[in-house]
Amino acid sequence: MNYAFWRLQRVGKATLETADVRKFIEKIKEFRIYADARWNDPTRYIGAVAGAVVENNAIKFAHENGLYTIVQSGEAAEIVPVPEGFQAREW
Repeated sequence: MNYAFWRLQRVGKATLETADVRKFIEKIKEFRIYADARWNDPTRYIGAVAGAVVENNAIKFAHENGLYTIVQSGEAAEIVPVPEGFQAREW
């Protein structure tokens, strides 16, 4: 099975909020439908959301919905450790 990583690209917004995570989930669902209809795409997609500033409730919500969360750490970025039992959601 093929896997691909799908991420949310936003320009001009530094803070990731729960509403942004909800929007991302809707977008990736739409993309899955499009990819299946257009290309009969067998690739399974997993997702991640990111922000320079990420609200704690957005991290929790992302993890509850099977998304990785990436946060700014100094001049680099890091993936937030996932809770025990976390399973990445596939689309």
